[in-house]
Amino acid sequence: METPPERPDSGLGEGPQEEESGGGVSLRRIERLNLALVGVGTAVGLWISPRFGLGVLVGGLVMAANFRIIAAVIRSVFLKGSTSPVNVAVYWAKFAGLMLLVGILILKARVDAVGFLVGLTGILVAITLEAVLRLVGR
Repeated sequence: METPPERPDSGLGEGPQEEESGGGVSLRRIERLNLALVGVGTAVGLWISPRFGLGVLVGGLVMAANFRIIAAVIRSVFLKGSTSPVNVAVYWAKFAGLMLLVGILILKARVDAVGFLVGLTGILVAITLEAVLRLVGR
């Protein structure tokens, strides 16, 4: 049985070697694609109704922040090899905070729930687009 390397090459890096190697996904490009999709979705949503467009915008921004936080947690746990209870606590605190924020936004701030869900799904489309771009070699 082989011992895993000290710094596994997961392809989740942010440096220039990641862009040149073509091996890993680009988190920055996923974030840019997500923000572009949120912008387009918000514009279309505002055309449908201002409340719906605001829901798309808020959902997209919440998910963009969530994606950035989860990427940092994953990097600290898997790439740095730190499996301390603090990292687990940070992950669960982020999850609980996200659920609390979603509840407050939907129930108290009356953000449009369908628009909010549309905004949340933008990151999934961005991740899928990044995977397709990597498969075609871009």
